[in-house]
Amino acid sequence: MTDIIKINEVQKTLSEAGFDLETEILNIQTNGNGIDLPRIRIEHKENGKHRIYIDHGESYLADDSQEEMIEGNTFKACIFAEQFIRALWDEGELLPRCSAVDSVPIVEDPVSINCKVCSESAMGSVCKPKVRLWVLVDDKPYIMNLSPTSLKHWNAHKKRLKRSKLPVVAVDTVFTLEDVKKNSYRWAEVNIDIDGIVSREMLILAKKYRDELNRLMGAVSEKDYDDPGDKVAS
Repeated sequence: MTDIIKINEVQKTLSEAGFDLETEILNIQTNGNGIDLPRIRIEHKENGKHRIYIDHGESYLADDSQEEMIEGNTFKACIFAEQFIRALWDEGELLPRCSAVDSVPIVEDPVSINCKVCSESAMGSVCKPKVRLWVLVDDKPYIMNLSPTSLKHWNAHKKRLKRSKLPVVAVDTVFTLEDVKKNSYRWAEVNIDIDGIVSREMLILAKKYRDELNRLMGAVSEKDYDDPGDKVAS
């Protein structure tokens, strides 16, 4: 069924019947927490050939791959929001037993009133910390999660910005993959640098998306924790 769906044929048929494709897409309403932006993901390889790519999500179009490669495993973005997230998962469950945004639990029955005093937040526990970044790449919004092994690079980056009296949103941030080997393990970490100041036009767009997406930023979804090892103690 899915291998015969062609978007240009759909658009032509709708137009002939008096419908507008873009208008019909905008009218589609979905349930859930609403966080459905494309995600920038990292695939870790044991041979060191890691890759960073854009995951657009599944579709019904046979000629439309859900993955878009990022050339050279590096890209530049404007970061318009940052969140420190945590989630504690029970085996086989689709929703976390406890989760938090910026150390504040967002579930009805949290393990603790605050992550900073929670026993499950200890290093190596199954409740993994991540940083969720909301970024603009070529004027389009994406979500990118930094895993625990890359948090040190993010924190060092923010310290340099603070000493320079530069807000995170004001700079063009460059993300690059670094191959790391330790004992029998091999993984990729995200190195972070800057490449100048964000343009006025990009800042206006960043403020627009921050305001529009603010209501969606208070949730943690399974898509935030679908990397290998995310739901097990390290």
